[in-house]
Amino acid sequence: MNTIKNAFSGLLVGAVLLSACTKSNDDDNFPAGDVPPTAGGYTASSQIAPANLIAFWNFNGDSVQDSVTTTAGTNAGMTFTTGLKGKALTGNPDATKKAYATAMPSAAVQAMKQYTVSCWVNTPQNVGATGIVGLGDTKNFWGNINIFFENGGTTTMSRIKTIYADNGATLDNNIQDIANGFNTWVQYVITYDGAGNFRSYVNGTLARTNTVATMKEIRFTNVGPIVFGALHFKTVPSSTTGSPGEDWAGYIPGKIDEVRIYNRALTSTEVSALSILERQGR
Repeated sequence: MNTIKNAFSGLLVGAVLLSACTKSNDDDNFPAGDVPPTAGGYTASSQIAPANLIAFWNFNGDSVQDSVTTTAGTNAGMTFTTGLKGKALTGNPDATKKAYATAMPSAAVQAMKQYTVSCWVNTPQNVGATGIVGLGDTKNFWGNINIFFENGGTTTMSRIKTIYADNGATLDNNIQDIANGFNTWVQYVITYDGAGNFRSYVNGTLARTNTVATMKEIRFTNVGPIVFGALHFKTVPSSTTGSPGEDWAGYIPGKIDEVRIYNRALTSTEVSALSILERQGR
């Protein structure tokens, strides 16, 4: 009888250990040695569409360098502090003070017909419309891609908006209201699939889809610099002849990290996996 009990106990313990070793954790607290795959089978962010990743800024070398092309950007008053992973590009706590960074887009970025832009941000409440990351247009008021904090947020709700351009004509994907979106890390991802569908994701979850049936492949015009921490007309001098600068816009007082650009629209599974893995430092 004791032999049967011992055998059963051994099987039970083994089952518990096996479960503990193979469980999937979507938060940051997974056991040492346990690397659970996300949906899609990914165990590292580098496994997600590597052939389509055409620009990546992790800011870990205290510089604005694109890890894909190794091209250095220009820092205009920002610093490098503890980020989501390694270092983060960090603005002036006084959001009225000039602090931003720029990078020249590669030929691959300029040639995109569809795309994904992913970024992480952790900032106090914005003062004025505040750019996170964007792709400029040297002649028009709005850039080709504009991701920014909109006015009207509160201490308990941030508001992120994206304005896109196709051949100089602009459209947007409305405002994503994010509860408790300040002073914590938030991932924001936008995609365009080349077939009229713009999507916005917050922390890996689809927040909004805007479909323009007449649109096909995106067409960028007058491509200017990629700007971090401000809208493209808040650089000094302004990156566009379409505006000398606007008093209602400001500079980011917080942190930006892990900015990625892909030359295709990631799927919802890929976006979710990227959010989970980057938050876990993978």
